[in-house]
Amino acid sequence: MATMNKLSPELRTFLQLYKWHEIDPIPWAAKTTPLSQSRVGLVVTACMTMADQTPFDAGRDENDASIRYIPSDTDPRTLVNTYPAQAFDHSGLQADPDLLVPINRLREMEYAGEIGELAPRVVSLCGHLPKPRALIEESAPDIARLFAGDRVDTVICVPA
Repeated sequence: MATMNKLSPELRTFLQLYKWHEIDPIPWAAKTTPLSQSRVGLVVTACMTMADQTPFDAGRDENDASIRYIPSDTDPRTLVNTYPAQAFDHSGLQADPDLLVPINRLREMEYAGEIGELAPRVVSLCGHLPKPRALIEESAPDIARLFAGDRVDTVICVPA
């Protein structure tokens, strides 16, 4: 993540003046299945896509709250980051894609018995959503249905 002093004056001003969306109360579900027996879902918010998927459009006015599904057996090094903004330091992701799409780390945890198993699909979103209504009203319910259908017990969200 870039520090404020490295951002353009326009972006600094935007971040300082933006009216951030607050969720109260925060929705939460208690964990009922031990992690070592849980099917774990993964949500990443770095605009990651497979090479043959439509790129996210982080720059459009109404935001891009669309979803990309990535098979969990995908090698993270083959994924494409479609978020071009300067507020995101891409160098770490280029060096280690597992920083934002930790499929390999979760597989290691699965093999070690630390988690039950990784769900069959990873959910990828564009984390840059100044207007989150479409995410809240459309995308999030679709994601919840997907994870319910995949019998996911625990979800890890990796913010970008």
